[in-house]
Amino acid sequence: MATKKKPTEAAPVVADAAGEVMAAKVKTPGLRLKELVEKVAEQSSAPKKAVRETVEALLNEIGAALDRGEELNLPGFGRAKVVKTADKGGQSVLTLKLKRGGPAKLSGKAKEGVAEPGEDG
Repeated sequence: MATKKKPTEAAPVVADAAGEVMAAKVKTPGLRLKELVEKVAEQSSAPKKAVRETVEALLNEIGAALDRGEELNLPGFGRAKVVKTADKGGQSVLTLKLKRGGPAKLSGKAKEGVAEPGEDG
């Protein structure tokens, strides 16, 4: 039986009645592997099966690097480093600091399926 995960929270900037700027927590469903694979397959025009295998391998390597305490510097994702680790119920819990830059520049086939900012598509 599959269990539902709690929605993640995003913090868009809003203003209250007095005009004070504040962050509002909005619950979103988050990005699942299936949706990630579909989006990557669309952008790269590669078969979903191949994309899924590649994405799973990529995520496994990212997870292993974080477990080793390595800093990640991945264009399009950002720079992430582990700032705290804990063991809760036999599971490793990592607290990350993520510094985001601009979007990564795509090359080759991947670029063909992506609309440029401001393009309707």
